[in-house]
Amino acid sequence: MMFFSDHGALAAVKFSPRHLAKPLVGVGVLLLIGACQSPSPSTEISAHNSIQALAPENEHEHEPVLTLSPETKPQSRLTAELLYDILVASIAAQRNRPAVALEALSSAAYHSEDRRLISEAIQLAMDLEQYQQAIALAEFFNRLQPDNHRAILVLAKAQFKLGEAQKALSALIDLAKNQTTPEAFSDASVLQDIAALLSAQDQKTVLPEFMQQVEKNPDNAQLALTAALLASRLGNADEFIRLLDKTLELKSDWEFPGTLKLSELSTLNLDSMTRFAEHYLTANPQHEKFKLQYARLLIQQDDIDGALGRLKEILALNPDSVDALFRIGVIYLDQDLLEESKKALRRYLELNPTNNQNWPKTDLSRIYLADIEFKLKHYAAAALYLHGVSSPRYYLDAQVKMARVIAQRDDLDSALNHLQQIVTANDAQRTRIILEQDALLREHNQLHRSRLLLDEGLEEFPDQPDLLYNRGLLAAQMELLELHEQDMRKLITLQPDNAHAYNALGYTLADQTDRLSEAMALIVKANELLPDDGFILDSMGWVHFRLGDNEQAIKFLRQAMAIRQDAEIAAHLGEALWVTGHQDEAIKIWRQGTEWGPENVILKNTMARFSQQQ
Repeated sequence: MMFFSDHGALAAVKFSPRHLAKPLVGVGVLLLIGACQSPSPSTEISAHNSIQALAPENEHEHEPVLTLSPETKPQSRLTAELLYDILVASIAAQRNRPAVALEALSSAAYHSEDRRLISEAIQLAMDLEQYQQAIALAEFFNRLQPDNHRAILVLAKAQFKLGEAQKALSALIDLAKNQTTPEAFSDASVLQDIAALLSAQDQKTVLPEFMQQVEKNPDNAQLALTAALLASRLGNADEFIRLLDKTLELKSDWEFPGTLKLSELSTLNLDSMTRFAEHYLTANPQHEKFKLQYARLLIQQDDIDGALGRLKEILALNPDSVDALFRIGVIYLDQDLLEESKKALRRYLELNPTNNQNWPKTDLSRIYLADIEFKLKHYAAAALYLHGVSSPRYYLDAQVKMARVIAQRDDLDSALNHLQQIVTANDAQRTRIILEQDALLREHNQLHRSRLLLDEGLEEFPDQPDLLYNRGLLAAQMELLELHEQDMRKLITLQPDNAHAYNALGYTLADQTDRLSEAMALIVKANELLPDDGFILDSMGWVHFRLGDNEQAIKFLRQAMAIRQDAEIAAHLGEALWVTGHQDEAIKIWRQGTEWGPENVILKNTMARFSQQQ
């Protein structure tokens, strides 16, 4: 039901079967009187099924929901007849009589010519499977607003439901052919809606008829792209590429199909993707969206230099491209080029200072800038960026990082209190706070306080895997073997495929006991579950070392260090090298490990032990 709020804006309550049992607010009808006398400003609601990512989506489980966008304000004043229809519709809705509600709502829509009332009437007619009535209302809407493509889409959907496929196809083909504005070419959203609707129909009859129409219009790029999008939704990759090629033959400077082809080729053949990209950009060097997508795909292939090159090309043509600035900032941050990253992300924030639903990365850029300032030990600047994070999506991340800033800027207890005061929405968030407190306590060597914290956490969440794992690791560090084994075996019971649980228990048994055969079996199991993991290979090397098989130990430890640059792995490899007579190489490895983890206790103890022997 439609009603006006007390400040004159038109509000909408969907008139569908799932809402009919809900009573409507009585004052809404009275407020409608004043609102109809003083028409409210228009409120545009965009509702179409666009492809969210540039890469095509092939999984479509449900038929698309098509809704109308009531862009235009009501044109008529409230009359006694209109008020009567609205009251009848309201009462029928409360009494769960949808047919009566639809009749009254349709009457109100026709009498008022109010686009919002018409939209609600169409939606209710579709929900009630009254397709003839929905068609009549959609045709009425189309006469009032001929350029509204959503009315045509709903009309075609109702015609398909009635078995009038020829009429529906004719309407959709005309709609596709008429998409000639720059906005229509930009993201092809209308063509995507058409393809979505067609993909939900009987493909044995509708697809051949549609393709016949495409072939009858061989020079129409919009129809060719619609057919390509339909092929993608139906999972036909070869046809998708063929029709994209046809589209680009007809309109070689159309960026959207070019970007779709680039994304599809990235999943099929990287050499073909590269050749196509270079050829396309030679002809269309100004196409920023294409370059952005190309850069994303190059990053996926670990070609960071190639991606940076494309992003810099964008900035050379458009220095204020927020997309390019953000991605360059993230790449530089990943490469630990802090000043370069900082420059790009700060410029991004200057150009895009507020969050919005279409660009959610503003708060994320603040978090990245806070990370940079934290690494530079500029704690006040880091805190300032984190204070600016307001979106629910990143708020908890920002508060957790703020605790680390407080620990460095002030003291540990202030940081722990900050974490404790965060209001959490669910058990997962509460668990995360406990884990963050545990991490801070261990970093400050507060092992007994960490043990108490994890004990309390496991009293509240006794089967929480991360809490069990962390307490198990802490128990090993405190040489509480019985507690360590208890937690790790419980975790293995809860998660039989948890490779890290097998590895932790196996390593501890190898390091602190003589149960080496048992340790070996656990580590072998971990390696089967998660091959090529640096920590698991380190454990494999260490258990071989403890068994006296130094050759195998060095082999696995070298593999581990090649995968993961870690101070503890360096300590183990250095020890194995030392005892086999390779002292010079051992010292070199230990020095390398010191650069990776200057405060690592195991590395420090190992170096001290062998320096005394020397």
